Amino acid sequence: MVRDNLYSKAVVWVKITLPLIALALLSSIFLLSGAPDPDAALAYTEVDVNEIEREQRVSEPRFAGVIGDGQEIVLTAQAVTTGVETTDRIRAETIVGRMDLGATDSMTIQAAFGEFDMAAQMATFTDDVVLQSSLGYRIQSETLVMALDVINMRSPTPVHATGPGIDVTADTMEVTGPQGETILRFNGAVRVLYEPQS
Repeated sequence: MVRDNLYSKAVVWVKITLPLIALALLSSIFLLSGAPDPDAALAYTEVDVNEIEREQRVSEPRFAGVIGDGQEIVLTAQAVTTGVETTDRIRAETIVGRMDLGATDSMTIQAAFGEFDMAAQMATFTDDVVLQSSLGYRIQSETLVMALDVINMRSPTPVHATGPGIDVTADTMEVTGPQGETILRFNGAVRVLYEPQS
């Protein structure tokens, strides 16, 4: 009987003291904490909402088509954006592609940036443009303008071409593909270094 009485008293005291202790701890947290430091706030990213509304962005798109006499062209990009005013012009970043030049020859394309005019079926690549032929020829330029429906591309800026036994620099370059053949022309001040292969 005495034990039950002591147990009941202990339970009553615990019911009273525990909430009081909890209240004291919460009060100390609010009373002892200082004013918030604006400099210590979480970092956030500034987002231009108007820019998001104006542009539509797609990550890792892939373009594929057929040009000339059935040659395939495939282009991929890290990201593309298009404006709300017109969807015919597309801006692309980090472009990698491949284009057939004939029955046995193909060429890869790399560029940092590009702009596609879908209405005119033209693409302009800029910044570190590199063309690599499957025959071992490599062409570097800062700008390349290329048709998307036929084999027709030109570089209005100086080019540097290397390949088996040859080193060429020129003011401009043009590649055409009439009747299934691919013709490469260097224009302007052309300098050729030729080393016959043994």
